[in-house]
Amino acid sequence: MQLFTPSPRKTRHPLLFIVTTLLSLPGTSAATTPNSAPDIVIDGRFDEPQWQQAQQFNTFYQVVPASRSAHQDKAQVRVFSNAEGIYVGITNLQAKGARQKQYNLQDAFMQADFNNIIVDFAGDGSAAYLFSMTLGGGIQDSAMTPQLTTDEDWDGIWQVAHVETEQYWTSEFFLPWSSVSFRHRVQADGQSKIGVSVQLYDLAKNHVYGTQAQSLAHSDFYLGMPKLAAEVPAQAHWQVLPYLTQQYDALARQSNTEAGLDLIYQPAHHQQISLALNPDFGQVDSDELVLNYSNVETLYTDKRPFFTQDLSLFSTLSLNDSQMIHTRRIGAGSDDGSTFITPIDAALRATHQGESINVGAFAVHEDSLASGAGKAFYAARTTWRDEHWQSGLLATRTERPGLQREADTLTWDSQYQSSSWSFQSALAQSFIRQQQPAGQPQAMDENQRGLALFASGKYQFTPLFDLGFELQRLDDTFDNNDLGYMQRNNWREQALLGSYAISPDFAGLSRLKHKVRLSYQTDDTGLKLAAKQDYLLALLHGNGAQTELQLVYQTGGWQDNIGYASEAFALPSAWSQRLMYISPYVGQLTWAASIQLDEQGFDGLARQFGLDLTWLPHANWTLNFNNFYREGDGWLIGNRLNQFSSYDSELFASNFKIAGLLTDQLEFGLQLQWALLDARSQQIWQIRQRQLFADPGAPDNSFNDQRLTAQFKLRYKIGAYSDLYLVYNRGGALYTPGQQPQEAWLPAVADLWQSPNQSLWTAKVRYAF
Repeated sequence: MQLFTPSPRKTRHPLLFIVTTLLSLPGTSAATTPNSAPDIVIDGRFDEPQWQQAQQFNTFYQVVPASRSAHQDKAQVRVFSNAEGIYVGITNLQAKGARQKQYNLQDAFMQADFNNIIVDFAGDGSAAYLFSMTLGGGIQDSAMTPQLTTDEDWDGIWQVAHVETEQYWTSEFFLPWSSVSFRHRVQADGQSKIGVSVQLYDLAKNHVYGTQAQSLAHSDFYLGMPKLAAEVPAQAHWQVLPYLTQQYDALARQSNTEAGLDLIYQPAHHQQISLALNPDFGQVDSDELVLNYSNVETLYTDKRPFFTQDLSLFSTLSLNDSQMIHTRRIGAGSDDGSTFITPIDAALRATHQGESINVGAFAVHEDSLASGAGKAFYAARTTWRDEHWQSGLLATRTERPGLQREADTLTWDSQYQSSSWSFQSALAQSFIRQQQPAGQPQAMDENQRGLALFASGKYQFTPLFDLGFELQRLDDTFDNNDLGYMQRNNWREQALLGSYAISPDFAGLSRLKHKVRLSYQTDDTGLKLAAKQDYLLALLHGNGAQTELQLVYQTGGWQDNIGYASEAFALPSAWSQRLMYISPYVGQLTWAASIQLDEQGFDGLARQFGLDLTWLPHANWTLNFNNFYREGDGWLIGNRLNQFSSYDSELFASNFKIAGLLTDQLEFGLQLQWALLDARSQQIWQIRQRQLFADPGAPDNSFNDQRLTAQFKLRYKIGAYSDLYLVYNRGGALYTPGQQPQEAWLPAVADLWQSPNQSLWTAKVRYAF
């Protein structure tokens, strides 16, 4: 059983210094940051002479729904480059009454019309970056891997501005060459081919239009990207990212001040060295509140700057969330249990991208701590690539002196992409060396090897129809959890996937899409496990609303992963049905509602309801109130070795957010999350030789779990990657064993607020030089 109480990721800085600095600094617009060319002002207006000579794209294709129809009346794009970087200007031909303007905090959900720009700086599909801006000024950016997955935690240094008129609105992007590392291939004329794809998201209809006929869901997206001929200058680039943090713990009445920096040096665009000293391995944002009572670890993403860079080089195929490198392991809780977050002394990463061979490596050393339990992490990567193929090796090592443990992994992965086919595979080996405590005979030392295989493929018959497969095998000794992530080992799964969409020829529907996933699972000895067969029907209405119907049939089989290394036991087959409606995103008030019925356990039934409300009182302000309620019987939780309980349970969870602009440079965010779980034990079961026996004499395992997290955040935007933060985090948690009287949700939340186990002020400044 995993009990996780969310806590803000560790940060560090001086409160008085930052507040004083905040009051004394003038507002700095993105258009005046030193990265921009001196004769180009990023203001959303294309009045410089360079724009008149720019390459133009005026034909847009409808890619969602994927009719691929060509349009000349959606947007006009102009692209050019100079010694500073790439400039993209977009004129969106939407009249004022047909568009929606709304601001969003960085990387938050964009509920407005917006533009996407996807740039493959190398022009070969080895990596890409996505830059987005809404009509309203909100932005997102993401790093993209060769497998077309995205990491929204990546943040780059770039600029954008927009302008509105009655008949259209514009967005002007500046993407510096120095914002990413890449290998460009110089042609005979001295220029390089850069992939640049532009999209317009039409909020009113939920349609997407692009300068290429493929969407990111298509395996040939990189191959079909329009190309910009650019003369990329040969230049070295330095970047220094210092930070200063102060935290004050109001409960312990203690303060902590820390400083550090990230230093990035690019001798050339295809080479990069990153050094972090006492690095900024903390973020002001807290993780989402999750109550997890399964035996599968919750997977959290990583926003720490050092680990979001050069993501594509170190990525390999991931099925069922498996990852050979899960960077949240680094700087996590110490092996001696003395600290929840382990300080980092230093981190170093170097990458080189050649004509066809890329190499990279990183090393991170945690503080050794008083006990000497600090860990060390290493990774090395090399890949070979041509137009359609990529293959490579990834090696990792984790040293854990506190556990007298060393863990190595070696992964060989390959990928093939064409206009119709895509195929990916990864073969991984883990090798664990675990010494026994002093005094034990040497023969008791454990050396454990394990193997894992992952493969997936897809054939795209048409833009509306594709079929694929997934295959994975993890033997019972494979273990990559020292630096990676896996849901479990001792696991085999085969799955067939398919999707088919049509555009109905009648009013009221613009797309009808079917998605199917059929799977078969066993453990590594062939013991049949319960497996889900999933069907999803998604309707896109003409007014932009969406309706989804999902049917899931779980085949009968063995449950061998309830926890505590318990024996397997048989589960019957079960059905699940979910119906969800999402209103059109336009207007001041939007909503989504869902209802779900699940058979669970042996003969239990759960009912689940969701209601999400979004209110947009002003173009600069957004209020979200998301609510979730689930109640039922037959919920199974492992309690100890070969024992589990079935429960009547009731869960109520909510997430309330306010986000907006106080001034052009000052953002405000508030987030309040709570979860109230009441679980009343029905029956306690013992497992003996894969048979179940009721244990009426076992003590009652009922419990009540209540959680609360709250965050208030001010962010003053100095410039690209330069910010001032003032944040307050407050949290409460109460776990009570035994059956408890029912308590109304509002008094319960009030009690958690009044009796916190966390009350933390954080002030932080970072500035990009």
